Amino acid sequence: MVGLPRESLYRPTRPLTYELANHSKAYFEMRQYAGGFSFLNALLISGTSISTPNRSYSAFLAPTSQLALASSLIVYPGITTKAKSADTVKGADAALRYLRNVQNIVNPINETLRGAFAFPDERSRKRAAGYRTLGLSPSPEVDESKRLKGLAATSQSLWMRATDFWHIVGWAFNCSVVHKKRWERWKLWLEVMLDFLEAEWAERVKLILEEGGDAHKILTKSLLWHYVSSRDAAIRSNRRVMVGAILSMGSLHSRKLFPEIWEEETAEPEMEEEEGNALAKIDIENGDFGDYEKVDEDVAMHGQSKVALRCSTGSPESSPPKSDDEFLICSSEEAIGRLGGMDAIILRQRLLALLVQVAQYIPDNFTTLGDLFDQFTEAYLQLPTNIFSVLLSTSQIPLQVQMGLNSNLLFPLLSGALPDYTVMEPTQEHLEEYFLPSRATTHRYAANAKISLIFEQMVMYFMSAKRLNATDDLRSAVESGIEAREKAYGNASRKKGNTQEEEQAKIILDQSTERLLGLLEIVELSAGKEL
Repeated sequence: MVGLPRESLYRPTRPLTYELANHSKAYFEMRQYAGGFSFLNALLISGTSISTPNRSYSAFLAPTSQLALASSLIVYPGITTKAKSADTVKGADAALRYLRNVQNIVNPINETLRGAFAFPDERSRKRAAGYRTLGLSPSPEVDESKRLKGLAATSQSLWMRATDFWHIVGWAFNCSVVHKKRWERWKLWLEVMLDFLEAEWAERVKLILEEGGDAHKILTKSLLWHYVSSRDAAIRSNRRVMVGAILSMGSLHSRKLFPEIWEEETAEPEMEEEEGNALAKIDIENGDFGDYEKVDEDVAMHGQSKVALRCSTGSPESSPPKSDDEFLICSSEEAIGRLGGMDAIILRQRLLALLVQVAQYIPDNFTTLGDLFDQFTEAYLQLPTNIFSVLLSTSQIPLQVQMGLNSNLLFPLLSGALPDYTVMEPTQEHLEEYFLPSRATTHRYAANAKISLIFEQMVMYFMSAKRLNATDDLRSAVESGIEAREKAYGNASRKKGNTQEEEQAKIILDQSTERLLGLLEIVELSAGKEL
């Protein structure tokens, strides 16, 4: 049928021959990254246009060390934000393009991909040499052509510098708020890695649903589980670190927990102009490597003075906040910026949604959905109301599962026993009896505003599911709850941060009240009631 999108067709893969692997290796060890990934890309996409389900042409896939290098180069400071020419940055962009094509062509359940993006268990000499494996030891003859030399592939590789995936996530999101120049590169890295994680997880779930496979066996082999289990996931404090990394916003505390990956990563280089530094033409085929050694992006990684390079001690975007409380308090217009902008918010929500899926499918290995939501709740309720509102309204968790989070968020704010929607089905009677008529257990505007925002989400869920009837009890519950929350009088504390937060929360509470009444009117008009 015309107009329908073409279904993804993954192709079988085969490793590079010894000769091809050495050819691409030569490019990378001479730091000719753009040429190297263009070469690999040509090998990968060859035959794609004529491949069909009945006749699939195998694609040549780079070895793990070269795939790992591609991921690292996307954010490698020496060829991105510390690059000394526009041509240098082309290497990082070529690496990104190659990984994008790998995503389109290669089945995500591929051991080579998992090996490339997995953190080794120990920092062995093999790791420093760029060796990538998941516990399997290929023969030295096979492995030798795949090992890479050079700082970008060894000691200065992202996979060597970062403690684990959550260190990277936390630092990247810190950059989204306080180091915008670096964020432009980290955003690209997170996008491509999340695409890999989501696609692989979805393929594994598909295997379980269609073939009845063992969920534990299939899903614990995933790259996502490799990242989750990098810190003992059974320990609550480790799960708190994961959630904390996803919600990092450049505060003093989060920058201590998730520091920069590379030394002086965010420092701005100042270069003295020198004549005659242009690279001579390079011809790898004939062994002519030009004078590549005159310009070495690795120098920027060590802070050495091999060439005229000085790093400034600070830039306006990286000025630290005076205090975390002052840093987080913001107006409604600033809330999105405090979370790093919409691109960062979407990426945060995708990561949170992935954790939810882990809890849904393999709770015995991770934790129950209810316990995970306890940790979401702990983190969310500490946030200013404006930021809380943005996170609530941009969630990418499925709506019914989101109701479980919504009810969980209310437990610390309301008194009495409440329905737990991680274990039971929501009903309108619950809404009318337990939720809508309620006010917070304190008189703070912030608590009452957060309750009202959650109620909005609950009402919209029932409306989208066409399960909300325009009853008199519904109107009575909405109106009595609004009246109860209007009795809030704010926090008596004169602390500057608290005063600002309460002022903002009062505005949000009033706005939420108007929206709740508007939703009620829509329900009643749809039912034919006269207002």
